[in-house]
Amino acid sequence: TVCFLICFSWKMGKKSRVKTQKSGTGATTTVSPKEMLNLISELLQKCSSPPPGPGKEWEEYVQIRSLVEKIRKKQKGLSVVFDGKRDDYFPELIKWATENGASTEGFEIANFEEEGFGLKATREIKAEELFLWVPRKLLMTVESAKNSVLGSLYSQDRILQAMGNITLAFHLLCERANPNSFWLPYIQTLPSEYDTPLYFEEDEVQYLQSTQAIHDVFSQYKNTARQYAYFYKVIQVSILNMV
Repeated sequence: TVCFLICFSWKMGKKSRVKTQKSGTGATTTVSPKEMLNLISELLQKCSSPPPGPGKEWEEYVQIRSLVEKIRKKQKGLSVVFDGKRDDYFPELIKWATENGASTEGFEIANFEEEGFGLKATREIKAEELFLWVPRKLLMTVESAKNSVLGSLYSQDRILQAMGNITLAFHLLCERANPNSFWLPYIQTLPSEYDTPLYFEEDEVQYLQSTQAIHDVFSQYKNTARQYAYFYKVIQVSILNMV
C-alpha cells in the first residue's frame, strides 16, 4: 500500500495482467486521509516508545497489532495483485532472462513440494562448472532504485540511504505497481506471502510464548510497523510537496 501512495501519479491505463485488488463491495476502498494519518501517527508513537517492562511485551504487541489491523482494513483493496498463480509466469521469466543475457540452459524450474520452487538440473553439471549467470542489469539494486522514481526521495531521506534493505523493498513495491516495469516478468513470479512469524495470526504467535523466539518476534513486528508508519508520513509530505 505504501507503493500505491508513492506511485499515485503513474498512469495505469495500459491493459495488462496487473490489476488493483477490489474490496468486497466490488469498488476500490475509499480512505479518509485525516483518519489514516491519525492512525499512522498513533502507530508511530506506539512503536517509538521505550521497550515495555518485564511481562508487558505481549500487551504492547497486541496493541500494535490492533492498530496495524485497523490500518489494513482501511486500506483494503489497494494492493496490486496479478491474475493466476506465480508459476503461470515462469515461461515469461525464462524468456525475459534469455533475451537479456542470463543463462537458462541445463536446468529448469521445478516444484520441490515442502521446499517450494527451485532449479533442477536437466543435465550433468561438472564440478566448478559455470552454468548459471545473471547480468547485472537484471538485478534490482540500490543503484537501480536511485535511478528510478525513488531517486528524489532517496536523496532526501537518511534512513533510505543508510538501510539498503528498505530501499530495495520500496524499489520492488514501486516496480510492482508499474505495468511497464522492466522487472515485471521477475516480480510476477515472487511469492504473495511467506510463513515467517511476521505473517502469523495472533493465536499462532501465542504458541511462541515462553520460548526464546518470542522476543525476536515482538521486536521484528514492532520495528516493521514503525518503519511503515514513518515512511507513510514521509510519502504524504512528498505528495503534498508535489501538488
